[in-house]
Amino acid sequence: MERACEPCDADNISALSYREGVILTPKTPFSRGYSPPLRDRRKFTRGRCWRTAAVTAVLFAMIGVAPSTAAPLSVVTAAAKVTPVVFGKTTTNGLHVYTINGRQYGVFTAIHVLTFSGSQYTVKIDIANHSIDGGRQTPSTMCQTTAGCVAAVNGDYFDVTHRGEPDPGDEVGGIIQNCVLLHTPEIGHQQADLDAQSVSEGLNWSSTVDVNGASVPITAINLELPMSYVKVHLPLAGTLLFTPSYALRTPSATGWVTYEFTQVDGSASPTTINTTAELEFVAKTTKAVRVTDGQVDISAPTGSTLATLQVGDIVSMTTTSTAGCDNIGGHPILINRGVVAPIVPADTYMAKPYARTVFGWTASGETVIMIVDGKDGESGATALQLVSLLQSLNVVTALDLDGGESTTLYAKGRVYDRPSHGNERPVSTGLLVVQNSLRNPLAKPPAS
Repeated sequence: MERACEPCDADNISALSYREGVILTPKTPFSRGYSPPLRDRRKFTRGRCWRTAAVTAVLFAMIGVAPSTAAPLSVVTAAAKVTPVVFGKTTTNGLHVYTINGRQYGVFTAIHVLTFSGSQYTVKIDIANHSIDGGRQTPSTMCQTTAGCVAAVNGDYFDVTHRGEPDPGDEVGGIIQNCVLLHTPEIGHQQADLDAQSVSEGLNWSSTVDVNGASVPITAINLELPMSYVKVHLPLAGTLLFTPSYALRTPSATGWVTYEFTQVDGSASPTTINTTAELEFVAKTTKAVRVTDGQVDISAPTGSTLATLQVGDIVSMTTTSTAGCDNIGGHPILINRGVVAPIVPADTYMAKPYARTVFGWTASGETVIMIVDGKDGESGATALQLVSLLQSLNVVTALDLDGGESTTLYAKGRVYDRPSHGNERPVSTGLLVVQNSLRNPLAKPPAS
């Protein structure tokens, strides 16, 4: 695990360490629909913090403007568009895989691009072992074990625990998969709506349980709590809901009770967005338990309204979201509908070169996945360089996904990036390109 980011005096920053980077976030616990100010949402970095003045100077140097006359990144336009040099291009049934030369933008490592358009392929979210906090899995394995998958990349950032402790690969952002809200964000986190081909500053969601006429708001869904990372400690707080997709045990602490429910109508997942599920209260416990199939568990303080329930009582739970049926997190938004998004100066992870994974769309609706090889803080691409590369590919909306050693593109039966540590890294989530038919032209044939 990387050494924690020391707080920058100018910004009084606190940090949340990832195995391959550092997310900066307020120390206050999240709440339902939590969305901190833009200045806090953007505080992601890796390695040591720079003071704001130093970062600003570096950014000015990157764009070749004196500090007294420099414009913010949000209005800086890329250099005159240069059509990238394409080589090694492979095209199969409308899906293209190729490498481009980024030297004109100051990127000297390999850049691999996968594109497709039309209805022949769909991008799907996959999670390690098909369970929230269910460990980690390589993108290539996710693809090879999914019917119709032709390609895969790593997904959102994920937390790790201290050395020697279990590593569940706890996801950071929100996840809506096939219209089911599987995971709510740990912190304010940017999101991508795969169906609407759009990006947003956070995940819009709400879930409430009607208990004898009283509405009990759910604070979080399928989050591992309490969490303790470098300079970030999220306590056991609020009303926490867990579904069978949660691979770990529900939390247990003095003054806390877990209420167990069975779903009356099992035809749909209880956290399917924009629906109401009927639940029957069956038991309560103070022990840590795993959620079984067909069950919903809610952990809450002993004084909660849930304490009024009697075995056999029926409650209704309503989950809503405007985020669409397939939604995943990332950081930061690079371009939104043609407008270059601002990057917070303290975000050294985006100011320095790193290996990158980027996902986005062109104005015509073509899907573009781009990875850049690199070594943490030494080679790869900066935010400004990523924007230039994306604009050269006519991308108008793009979100940066987890990068560094997590960067992986798997297609045609091979991994295209060259990880600095030598091996494809297991991750918490991935994005899979799945063919909407039984044929699978790019998948590696099974071993004989």
